[in-house]
Amino acid sequence: MSELGRIGWCVLLVCGLGGCETVRNARLAQDPNNAVPGERTPTAAELGLATEGELRLDDALNTALRVHPSILGALHNEQAAAARTGEVEGALWPALSGNASYQYVDHATQSGAPAVQHHFQSLGFQLSWLLFDFGRTPAFAREAADQWLAAQADTRGVEIDVAFAVRSAYFTLLKQMHLREVAKDSVAQYQEHLDQVHEFVLVGTRIPYDETKAEVDLGNAQLLLVQAEDAVLSAQATLANAIGLAETTDWVPDETVALPDEPPAFEECWKRARLARPALAAAEARVEAASELVNARIASLYPQLGLGVLANWAGAAFPLPWSLQFGPSLSWIPFDGFTNLYTIDEAAASLKAARATHAFIEQQAWLDVRGAWLAMQDARRRLDLTTLNVRNAEENVTLAQGRFDVGKGTTVELTDARQALVKARADDVQARADLDVAAARLQQAMGVGFEAAPRAAESPEGTP
Repeated sequence: MSELGRIGWCVLLVCGLGGCETVRNARLAQDPNNAVPGERTPTAAELGLATEGELRLDDALNTALRVHPSILGALHNEQAAAARTGEVEGALWPALSGNASYQYVDHATQSGAPAVQHHFQSLGFQLSWLLFDFGRTPAFAREAADQWLAAQADTRGVEIDVAFAVRSAYFTLLKQMHLREVAKDSVAQYQEHLDQVHEFVLVGTRIPYDETKAEVDLGNAQLLLVQAEDAVLSAQATLANAIGLAETTDWVPDETVALPDEPPAFEECWKRARLARPALAAAEARVEAASELVNARIASLYPQLGLGVLANWAGAAFPLPWSLQFGPSLSWIPFDGFTNLYTIDEAAASLKAARATHAFIEQQAWLDVRGAWLAMQDARRRLDLTTLNVRNAEENVTLAQGRFDVGKGTTVELTDARQALVKARADDVQARADLDVAAARLQQAMGVGFEAAPRAAESPEGTP
């Protein structure tokens, strides 16, 4: 065997082994039993999570990064885009094809004459290689590569959205648990008040109306407690769903989560968002992809130059006659019913649409950053006020209780003071939760995902 023949057999062997591995992986992907968590719904135990007790925010985020279906779906879409890039680039490599056929013909002749039989067999291969097409195939390859970059940015964007969903659900659960504690304290206080009024009625220092009013107040507080407990259950389910689970949990958030730092100045936040927001990167990549598609469509107007080798053995008996063809080839379609021209118009319009989409995403990103930044400022100021309101409401309850105990205040006054305290405490919990969620939304708007949020100390010198 010649050296060229040995090289050819080695190439075929390597290609065959690679093809076998690819087919094997595809068959494994077809088997539902090979689906990993995220391609199917896992259990908390499978992921090493307890379904009750304290759950740290970092654990929730890390688990969601591994198993959330939208993240795995985006990763697989990214892999598909990478494969499409390889598909297009494959046109730049030589293509080898083979053929073999066998024909048997048996037909009758004139009366009395023996039947005529024919045997014909052929065997051959063809090697073709695109040498030059005025940049059409490279342009298609660059377009596919830009789409791959866009898919990578999409994956990053999905990760950021999931991170925000987990953070939001986590802080919402923390809020609902605090509101439940407020409701429990309220029930305990109203129960204590009812017991006190009952004794006063027995000794004749209060009228029966006061006891009835205390019973109604207690019933309303118990109703609010039931609603608060249901809200906790709903928040736990939302957090499980945000992580990528579908089962009942009894998680308790980490109470030591600190309040978020003061964010940098808005201009700095917007600057970071323009650099890190995946939606903007994906839109820019799609603009580049659309521009490369225009190049490819224009190049389709011109001829293609290739190189081909065709070897064939064919005949009725062995040894088979053979033929060999070798040389360049030129192909050109000068007129195709204006199809190519219309594809150029379509590609140009798609390019303009991609630019408009980029502008829209940029404007939406600015609005998201601005809204989240302002929401943080608002929530921080409200938290300062609600803290003061809670202190004031506590003092009012103490005063109203003292007046009621000595017979100077009415049940209505005491009830109003207690309700004001419950509302003040609930407002304080809501302001804290709004600040946490606004900080998480600002992270999302700035392109911060599962990594730590930017701290105020990281801002350039001179910014708040």
